[in-house]
Amino acid sequence: MTEGSVPGQPNEQAGPGVPPGYGAPPPPPYGGYGAPGGYTPTGGYAPPPGGYGPPGGYGIPGGYGTPGGYGAPGGYGTPGGYGAPGGYGAPGGYSAYGAGPYGRPQAPKPGIVPLRPLNMTEILDGAFAAIRWNPKAILTSSATVATISAVLIAVISYVLQRQVLNTVRLSGSGTQLTASQGILLLSLYSLTVLITFVADSILTGLLTVAIGQGVLGRKETLASVWRTAAPRIWRLIGMLLLIALFSVVGLALVIGVSVGAGLAAGPVAGVIVGIVLGLAAWVFAVILTVRWHLAIPVVMLERLGPLKSLGRSWRLVRRSSWRVFGILLLTYLIVLIAVEVINVPFALGSGGLSLLTARSQVNVAGLVVQAIGQIISGTLAAPMISGVIVLLYTDLRMRREGMDITLQAATAGAAANDRLGGQNVSPW
Repeated sequence: MTEGSVPGQPNEQAGPGVPPGYGAPPPPPYGGYGAPGGYTPTGGYAPPPGGYGPPGGYGIPGGYGTPGGYGAPGGYGTPGGYGAPGGYGAPGGYSAYGAGPYGRPQAPKPGIVPLRPLNMTEILDGAFAAIRWNPKAILTSSATVATISAVLIAVISYVLQRQVLNTVRLSGSGTQLTASQGILLLSLYSLTVLITFVADSILTGLLTVAIGQGVLGRKETLASVWRTAAPRIWRLIGMLLLIALFSVVGLALVIGVSVGAGLAAGPVAGVIVGIVLGLAAWVFAVILTVRWHLAIPVVMLERLGPLKSLGRSWRLVRRSSWRVFGILLLTYLIVLIAVEVINVPFALGSGGLSLLTARSQVNVAGLVVQAIGQIISGTLAAPMISGVIVLLYTDLRMRREGMDITLQAATAGAAANDRLGGQNVSPW
């Protein structure tokens, strides 16, 4: 028995379990624990130099070697020993909502947008998605209000043309308009503005509620939307009238100061003061418009009063004014172009019909054609604008107040309530 041999084992050049041609195993330099990296027990079944077994394998079949052994040292297959690179499935390794970048899970998307802070593209796309999500409630309400508004405007235009325009006499001194005709003209114009204002207010309230429910993944019927929105319509009208009052007061101040300066220092000074104040008032009006633009969803979703809703909208937009301004400007440009594209063919058709109508007769067919164009354009434009406003409001609340967590919890709770037959509470 030579030095380094194990008692009870044959002293051969190649021990059992060692492939031919590798020679005798070297003496253990670590006090009998085998080659570095291995844990060969007494029994002398050391592997070939390298200690990782056959390439790609798991050591000796069975992984435990001969009785008393523990297989080839290492015994973990390819270097690294954890399967394919990464070893934990798809990159990121989180499958709750689908793998996201850098291992972050994607936010849930129960409805028209994901429940996390949104970028501009997602806001615009979400406005279109809202129409596809619940077309019955959104398009039906939009088409109904647009039809009522267009028909009333057409009727007023018919009366205007029949009672006023056809009775005006032209002479060498110009148009002669009687006091009664002037009063009728002003009354019809005021009635048109009032009808349009009320109709648009009702439509805006309905669309805000429907789209707000769409964010939560709920498809409300038109009757359900009306039941929710109806008690808040008067608050919405009051808030819009308050904004109109502020605008009128501001315009009156500009005109009054300009006229006063003109009377005190001369016409030139009055013109200069008017231009300066007019530009300042225009800038201030743009700021107010941007800051107060989210007051509509505040009234309809948070159920606040007119003044509180204006203050709430101001605070939400305060640190994002330029971003909100850019998104709103782009939205209105898109809607304006789309409306003009829709209305131009109908306007051309109405003009063509007017050529076939006698000058003394009202162009009824032209009015009908124009009304159809207004119905189509209004039906599509109103949901787009309302959708962007509601999603901007949702985005800012998620950024400022962590509303995305509340909405995610609300959608999960709503799913459980639906299964149990419970009643869902609005998270707004």
